[in-house]
Amino acid sequence: MLDELKNAYKIVGYGLRIKTQLGLAALFAGMGIFFEILSGGELSTGSFYIVLSGMFIYQLIISTDVSTLVQSSPYKKKIQCTYPILATAPWLYMTLTILSIVHAIFARQSEEKYLIMCRLTILLGCLLFILMLYFGLAYKYFVAATVFMVISVFPPIFIFENENSLSAKCTNLGVCTLIAYLLMTLGVVCCWLVTRLTYKKELSKIAFKAALRTK
Repeated sequence: MLDELKNAYKIVGYGLRIKTQLGLAALFAGMGIFFEILSGGELSTGSFYIVLSGMFIYQLIISTDVSTLVQSSPYKKKIQCTYPILATAPWLYMTLTILSIVHAIFARQSEEKYLIMCRLTILLGCLLFILMLYFGLAYKYFVAATVFMVISVFPPIFIFENENSLSAKCTNLGVCTLIAYLLMTLGVVCCWLVTRLTYKKELSKIAFKAALRTK
């Protein structure tokens, strides 16, 4: 497994427009940190942007699929189905852990703040689940995946940012954090399954043009 992880990170270096992609990752991370500080952790956008920055690793690995050398390589299936998730998952768990600690610190400020952190922690888990499904589909069915992403993010945002909704019943930050980890893990597993189920489908030209600007 360790050797496979090393291989995954080696492939990142061959991704298309690596400097641009890493620059965008840094930009998203910076924006996320800015929103987190500005809002005191009360904006889901901040946390989501920080985690989203790690998904550029996924994108860099997938982008190597446009190479004819990769298309004829025995590693082709791993590059599409295994390496992107293997390289991205540690970042997701690390950032979620850091954000959980930060939110726990914010939660100490007041009872109201504590309840807000509870709701936003579960919301982050929901968004991560949706994000992983999106990445699992996007490079084969870009339009359908984008529609799915746009439609899917609004219900959890409405539910978990509304203090009068049923989500207000989640009043234990430890339990909420555990739920977020479970949702993210489920998303990672589903992403892996989707990539394997759609492996033989053609890569979406729209996805590579829109996301990677290769043309």
